[in-house]
Amino acid sequence: MGSPHVTSSRGGGRHPQLPAFCRTRRPATVAVTASSLASLRLLLLLGLLFQLSTLLLVLAGPVPPRLSPLSTSTAFPSDAGVAARGAQLIAPHSDR
Repeated sequence: MGSPHVTSSRGGGRHPQLPAFCRTRRPATVAVTASSLASLRLLLLLGLLFQLSTLLLVLAGPVPPRLSPLSTSTAFPSDAGVAARGAQLIAPHSDR
């Protein structure tokens, strides 16, 4: 028995027979469009932007813990406290 990839011809010679996927013809040239190049360039820029942002986050270092919230009495004094110190309160004007 012979090899499945070798067939004999009428002249008695042996010629190699390639599998079907090797015998199919493909186009010799591949067209590259301007839109595909533009989308490839955009993808490259997005990748570089992602790498730059990651690098900046690494260089920034760890984030310090949050401070405890201040009490509202010391951060924002009440209206009575402001009036007692002599500051004028601005109230909305009503024409009733």
